Amino acid sequence: MPIYLRAPETPAGGPDGKGWNRLSLNAHFGLPAQCALRPRGWAALFESQDTRRARWGGFGPCINRGACGDCQLRKAVNEHRTDVKVNADRVLVRIEPLYAREPGLFSVGPDGWRLWVTTGPDDRDYRGQEPWMWEDAVRVRGWDLGRSYADEHGEGFWLERTEQVPAWGCDVISRAWPSFVRHGFRVDKTRVAHLHHPGRCEHGDELLNAISHACPGPDGADEERVPVHWRQTAEMTPPPTGGLRIGVDVRTMSVKIVAVDGTAGERARLTLTGSGWTTDRVRAAGDALRTHLVRH
Repeated sequence: MPIYLRAPETPAGGPDGKGWNRLSLNAHFGLPAQCALRPRGWAALFESQDTRRARWGGFGPCINRGACGDCQLRKAVNEHRTDVKVNADRVLVRIEPLYAREPGLFSVGPDGWRLWVTTGPDDRDYRGQEPWMWEDAVRVRGWDLGRSYADEHGEGFWLERTEQVPAWGCDVISRAWPSFVRHGFRVDKTRVAHLHHPGRCEHGDELLNAISHACPGPDGADEERVPVHWRQTAEMTPPPTGGLRIGVDVRTMSVKIVAVDGTAGERARLTLTGSGWTTDRVRAAGDALRTHLVRH
């Protein structure tokens, strides 16, 4: 995809025959080419997701004189992914303009930016982490770019997590035996769930990622009893889809979610443990299991 954005040509004319008024600084310095991998705002970041729609004007200057083939920025996009180190369905990225000097008569904007990943508008404790540059935002994978955002504290934009990435802080460990496969989900080195199914895997990583999204954080990763009650089984049970039925069995130390196919028998069994499993999390894990098994 094109990333080299040439500066627009000025129409012939004007006192110097090049379309410039002699009072314009552009008459002497010209306009630099830009790079579609160096956005300088939310709109340009949106265009950088598919650089065929990128237009000159909202990006930083080209740093390799148009030689995109061996450009380090282009190589970094393909080889160095930016991780969103927050376990949340959506995050708010705040944009902080930086000024190296006091704004003066000829100031046209900030000298740089810092991007801060936060859990939302009410999150004020985020400056202890490593900030991003705009080039880091381009390298995010598995998150959809959401709407722009503005409040009394400044501007920003939303990122929406997809099933292309697992939950941050949740490790998925898979082991295969001749007759079954087991996937273990660990948070802070403590198992909070395991998925068992006979035979070989018929699902993709999206199912494992979706289950990891439902898993509790470190505060709920323990060996204590589950807080849900058997009386809540109905609200935690996804409805049947086609020939696939989902059963939920609440016990003292675990919740078992079993997917049964009317013709093939048990398709998968998901066991949840620890004090972090709420009714909403159990239902989310069951919905993920049902959705992805139906696809396959």
